[in-house]
Formats: sequence, structure tokens, C-alpha cells
Amino acid sequence: MALVVGVVLATRGREGGHRAANRAQLRKACDGTLPYGDLAHLVPDGSRGELRQYGTMLAPGQDSRSLLDCALSWGDGHEVTVHAEALVSDVPEEVKTRELLDPSGGEGTFVAPGTTGQYGRHGAWLVADCRSGLAGRTRSTTDLYVRARVTTEGDADDGADRSGQERATALAGFRTAVHVANAITASQHCGGAPLPMPTDVVDTYEAHTAKGGWRSERIDEPGRDLRKCGWIGHPAPRGVKSGRWTSLGDLQESGALSACVGDWDEDAEENDGESAEEWDITGVEAASWSGILGRSAYDAYEREGHVPGWGADEEEGGPAREKPAPGGESGARGDKAEDRISSYAAHPQLALWARSVCGGRATYHRVSVLPEVRFDDADTAVLGAEDRARFSRAVRAVLDRYLRSEDAWPRSAGCRDTTVLGEVEQWH
Repeated sequence: MALVVGVVLATRGREGGHRAANRAQLRKACDGTLPYGDLAHLVPDGSRGELRQYGTMLAPGQDSRSLLDCALSWGDGHEVTVHAEALVSDVPEEVKTRELLDPSGGEGTFVAPGTTGQYGRHGAWLVADCRSGLAGRTRSTTDLYVRARVTTEGDADDGADRSGQERATALAGFRTAVHVANAITASQHCGGAPLPMPTDVVDTYEAHTAKGGWRSERIDEPGRDLRKCGWIGHPAPRGVKSGRWTSLGDLQESGALSACVGDWDEDAEENDGESAEEWDITGVEAASWSGILGRSAYDAYEREGHVPGWGADEEEGGPAREKPAPGGESGARGDKAEDRISSYAAHPQLALWARSVCGGRATYHRVSVLPEVRFDDADTAVLGAEDRARFSRAVRAVLDRYLRSEDAWPRSAGCRDTTVLGEVEQWH
């Protein structure tokens, strides 16, 4: 891998006169993929630009495993960085259900509706289709990953309040990432329409009350009670607690992924005077991932042992059997009369996986039901066979509702040919 460093020479005095040369450099940098119209105002006159770039899109001798790695800086905190790669393995981001809904560990971030990606600590990232294939790779792939960050001297540090400057920085990152992705797919003749250029970003920040935890009351929730998540509580699916539910959904408006969670709302007027009893199902999750995102999500859950069939024989004292290939049925319980749920378990739940073809791409769906578990100062709670069987019926009812609802993501994505893969007990 060779690294090329370019420095713009001064056109006038030592302390100024660099703007014209810097702007010329901006037009050519990163194989000409940067959005000049968005970034030209950042170019200073009093300092020279420094360019570091390499990647398979550049001239011979600048090769790397990435399509493009590029950084253009002007000092004083002004910099544009871009990374683009043809994905031959998983997306290098967290894409599990709760991570789509509560990014950055609850600190909040930004999304650009219509773009499959998020804004995080390293800038804006996105995933784009290149269905005709990306050239110059040792292994065929149709998935493009781009990450971009635009920084200026006035940018807020991580953890600062959600200022207008931070929003503007996130939008600049998304617009740069989209521009780079479209330039790459055009040069690679990938086919398909260019990604739409974002005009705004949405803040996903959620201000939690002192109760803390996933089911605490939330304030300022842009994803609350989205239409695509309304199937959770109007009315609630069979087998879960009846009454008023609230829901929260991701805001990406993506054709490649979607996530919703729902909670029985103890404080709702319709539920006045009621309280959840032990083993009532008071939480629901549902998510879908297509293409490379589906493989990435499945692999992420697999690493935790939370895919169908994983370690199914361990409790019987035998070796864990190999998990079934995706597409097979799994989830048999044998003769177990009860389950023990650990007090250390985070969000104990019963999940059900399925696979479909959505928009022409293999897609994984995962739904789950979360019961009201009470430990009474014990290390475990004992779940009887009757309640466990009820959970199994309920999680299947949730899957059926999710797949068939007119407003839910699977219908809008045109999902078909669904195969149920099996259940996963996440009690520990």
C-alpha cells in the first residue's frame, strides 16, 4: 500500500493567497468524488491544504484493500476524511435491533431519512447497492460502504449538547458520503438510481427520566409511535398484554432495514388501574435486515449464541449441536418442564427468526416477546411449561402480525417466500 501526500504550494505570500490552489486541490482530491459545492466554503486562504490518499480507485501504486481512503486538511481543525470499501464481510457497524433504535449507547446521534446509515463518532456512514458488482476486487461483492466526516474548528466535542453546529456537521458528513457513494457507483457502472442527496438530518436523542432503563418514560422521541410500528398496539397481537401500547421505531426510512419496539404503557389513561402481572408479555421487538445488513445482523447475534439451534443440547449435558443452515426449522424444546431465567440477563426474551426475499434480496426478520420477570431477591426466576408455551404462541402471533400488517416494513418492502427459522431463548 502506497501513501500519497500532496501539499498545495503558496500562490502569494507565505501567510495567504492559498484559496485558489486549495479549491483546485479540493476538486481533484479523492479521485474527484468530493462534493465541491458543499465543501468549498471551508477552504481557507491563509493555510495550505494537505492531501493524504490511497485506494484501488486511484493510480497504480496507490493500491489498498479499500476503494478509497482520503483525508484533506487545512489546519485549525478543518478536515474532510472519506473511507470507501467494497464489503466482502460484515458491515463494520452495530446493527442489532436495540442499536438501531438507541445508537451511540443512548447518547443519541443523527440519521438522514432515506439513507441507510447513521452518524456516529467517526462521521456519517452508509451502505449502498452496487448490484452489477464492484470491479477490482479479489472477491465478488455488490455492497458498498462509505464513511465520511467533515470537521471544522467550531465542532462540538462528543457528549456536548445537540447544537445547530453539530447538526450541520452531521448533514455535511451525510452529503459527502452520499456524493462519494454516487460517484463510485457511477464510475463502477453498478446500475440503479443514485442515492438521494439528504437535505436535513433527524436527531435521534432520547432524554430519559431518572428511572433509567429501556422502558423508562422518554422525552423528545422523534421515533415514537411511527406509522410503521403501529401494528404493535392497535390492537396488541394475540398473547401479549392487552391495553394501550407505545412504540418506538428507527428513523432511517430505509429500504434495507427497519426496527420497532413496543412497551405496554402502564401510565396510559386506557390502562388506568391495571398493572402487569408476572409473566405478562409487556414488551415486543421486531427488526428486518436485507442483503449484507442481514448477514451482519445474523452474525452479530450468532456471536452471542442467539440464533436458532445454537447450543441447543448444552443443557442436556451433551455437546452443542451445530446450528442449522439459515432456512431450516429449529427451536424444539424437548421435554423441558421449566426454564430458569437469570437475574443477570439483560432484557430476557423469546425471539423468533424468519427469512424472506424482500426487494429481490435475502432478508432476515427477528421478532421477540419480553415478559414481566420478577426475581424476589433470588438469582433466578422459574418459568413454567405452560407460560413458556404461551410465549411460543405469542411470538409466532407477533411475527404473523409483523409480516402481514399493511403499514409494517415487510409489506412495504414486498417481502415474499418467508421461511420460519426457529426460536431462541434469551434467558441468560
